[in-house]
Amino acid sequence: MSYQWHETHFSTDCIYGSGLRRGFANTEKMPAYATVNIGLEQRIQLGGMGAFKVRFDVVNLFDQVYEFRDGSGIGVGARQFGARRGFYGGVSLIGNAGCANRFP
Repeated sequence: MSYQWHETHFSTDCIYGSGLRRGFANTEKMPAYATVNIGLEQRIQLGGMGAFKVRFDVVNLFDQVYEFRDGSGIGVGARQFGARRGFYGGVSLIGNAGCANRFP
C-alpha cells in the first residue's frame, strides 16, 4: 500500500510465509510468519542542480523473530532465521543535463 502527498511518498507492505517443509521426508511444515515493512521517500528540489530523492525504509518493523528452517528435512542441514529489524537509507540524484556535467 502506498500514499503520495505532495513530494512525499509513504509505503508499507506485509510479507507472509506459510512455512517451509520440515521433518522426515518433508512431511511436516514450519509455523507461518509475517513481517511488516515501511518506507518514506521525499523529493527535494535544489534549484539549478536538479533534484534529489531521499529514502528511508524499515524492514521487519516489529522485529518479528522467525525461524524458516529448523535443520530437518531433505537436503537441509542447519537452522535458518529470517532477517531482524533493519534500517536502510539512500540518496539518489535526479539530475538535469546541466547537473550531469557538474558531476562527471
